[in-house]
Amino acid sequence: MSVFRAARITLAAGLVALVGCGGGPRLAQVEGTVKVNGKPLDKIQVEFWPEAGAPRSRGVTDAEGRYTLTSDDGKRKGALVGRHKVVLRDIGILGDKFLGRAGENVDMAKGKRPRVSKLYSDPQNTPLKQEVTSGPNSIDLDVK
Repeated sequence: MSVFRAARITLAAGLVALVGCGGGPRLAQVEGTVKVNGKPLDKIQVEFWPEAGAPRSRGVTDAEGRYTLTSDDGKRKGALVGRHKVVLRDIGILGDKFLGRAGENVDMAKGKRPRVSKLYSDPQNTPLKQEVTSGPNSIDLDVK
């Protein structure tokens, strides 16, 4: 076997191992609820930031506080398998125009207060951490 052929085979095997069979990072389905002091909240953006540094996943809660995560590009459902920092942002204070519905002017000077502590809105300092495992995950968050 020539040196060039051996190098090509080694390179091809390395690329297959690097890419893997799944065509990218392994994602697992994640859904759950967000509650503050036991009360479900709508229009809370839930973000899972992988500690491995991969792209985040996010979702927005409905009227019952339920969310389902999708990859940041919106093309795949779920979050990367592994440990995550969890960020909560109250996008309900921005009004319907922010969420893509016309007919409402967003006046940021009114100073609406978020319904969740700003402690949870900083990816560097959030105390919320969760593990995403292979298969379906149900992760309920109840914060103060």
